[in-house]
Amino acid sequence: MYKRGIMMLLSASFLSACGASNIEVIQLDYIEDQWNVESYSKEGEMIKVHESKEVLAACEGERATELKGDITVYQTAIAGRTEPVSAMTPYTMKVVTYLEGDERYAVCRESYTNQLMAEAIDSFPDFVNTSDGIRLPQLPRIHQTSSALQDKLVEAEGLDIDGNSITPFPHTLLEIEPALYGELEMKLGGKVIRYPIAQFEPRGFEMPNQQIAIGYDKKTFRPYILYSFDGQFFMPQPIEFDELEDPESKENTVFSELEIKTVATARELNEEEETPFYTFSYLKNGKHVTETMTIRFAPGLFLKEGEEPDPMFEDWLPVEEAGPRVIVHRKPYDGGAMEFAEYSEATKEEAKELFDIINEADPVDRRGEDSEYRYLTLTDGWKGQVFEISYQKRSKKIDIYLTDPLRDQTFKLSSEGAESFLDIFPRLRETL
Repeated sequence: MYKRGIMMLLSASFLSACGASNIEVIQLDYIEDQWNVESYSKEGEMIKVHESKEVLAACEGERATELKGDITVYQTAIAGRTEPVSAMTPYTMKVVTYLEGDERYAVCRESYTNQLMAEAIDSFPDFVNTSDGIRLPQLPRIHQTSSALQDKLVEAEGLDIDGNSITPFPHTLLEIEPALYGELEMKLGGKVIRYPIAQFEPRGFEMPNQQIAIGYDKKTFRPYILYSFDGQFFMPQPIEFDELEDPESKENTVFSELEIKTVATARELNEEEETPFYTFSYLKNGKHVTETMTIRFAPGLFLKEGEEPDPMFEDWLPVEEAGPRVIVHRKPYDGGAMEFAEYSEATKEEAKELFDIINEADPVDRRGEDSEYRYLTLTDGWKGQVFEISYQKRSKKIDIYLTDPLRDQTFKLSSEGAESFLDIFPRLRETL
């Protein structure tokens, strides 16, 4: 009996030790202190949202590739984060819209992309107000405009480009009632015009009808598509064709003696049909020609399982670098960028090494003295983890302890790991 009892105690101790050593050191999650989450009311006012993890975790489940039924949009939340270190991506954003059709859905767009992903969800977060929503049609509609609105077009803002004034054709003014999700593609004379003129996506606040018209630079004989989201400010877009390699070619830019007639009627835009909007009559190679401008609605496609969004402005915005990042810093991160003297950052290769070192740390029931660089922040993508750094000096080495305050659990780096850790952060070593 005595021997059996001893064996049971030893077995229990062995199992306990195994369980302790199997504790995962790195458990990345959304660090709520780093994120500011707000939501639009239906009237467009911003409201603070406290359920930040629910917003950040949206669209991480099984993706939906279509929104079924008649859609009502309830609310849009925006989560934004300023990175603690400027060497990292300077600003990260996630937009989540909650809506309902045959099922409840979350629709998400991340950072600098116009591609959306969606998922069906069982319930909405508590902050979502479902008592009053916005019905959005699947297809956009075209509306005629009054002569009073057309007269105001002449006084609209934004009617110049590169110092040249753009003369609008007031009779070309039309209104477009937004759709749920998609974009408007245009052709002139059967040739595709570079870039869609408008993109629609679900938003939890009222959007007015958008406006489209045609303008003309009389000095360069160049026509422009004028587009407005509010009826006050118009954005001019030059007519350039996808099939021509040189966007500044004469065929792209010169429309001499241009006359335009509006041929669009009030109707719904169909994805399977190119709808005539205007006719362009102008002088081309010494001959008068007439071409028709058409518009087609192209429904938006949701990202499928395994697909990653493409950056929208990859030519002039930095691409978010993948992989782990590690910094030590003196003070807790408070939502603003840190001064250089307040932190030290590992290189990308060192960060990978540190992740391995930290993962191999052992759980202990003690901690050392607080270091001057007291905090260690790990990030990988949008998730991260913060440890508190402490140490204990010995005759020939320094022990490094990392405490996860959320779990109240301390881990001790191996002797080799501690030495590598201090080699990577010499400024930290100098303060011990």
